[in-house]
Amino acid sequence: MFKSQSYAASVNEWEEWLAALERNINELPQLETPRDRLQTIVNQIRAFAAEQAVRTAERQQATKRVDFLLVQGRKLATVIRTAVREHYGNRSEKLAEFGLQPFRGRPSRTTEDNPLPQPE
Repeated sequence: MFKSQSYAASVNEWEEWLAALERNINELPQLETPRDRLQTIVNQIRAFAAEQAVRTAERQQATKRVDFLLVQGRKLATVIRTAVREHYGNRSEKLAEFGLQPFRGRPSRTTEDNPLPQPE
């Protein structure tokens, strides 16, 4: 019955089998072809695992570069946002074109909004 293992455990087990078959090839000549095929599979798995490690490192490096550029972009966007506000002023409706909220003042409070009773 097949028992589930990690791929590393399987490959290690296969390498032990390959070494044992190599030592006993004279007694088991009928297993030379399957042994060669298994050796090819082990070699391919090792190569793909190495490639996977390289790609993981590349992905991590790319993530660091993106994070650095995001920080730089946020700083520049803040400078631009501030310069636009400075140029047009806080109350200019032109700010809406840049996605900024113009200052329109506070809404006036009416007496109906005040739930507290007035002194007599």
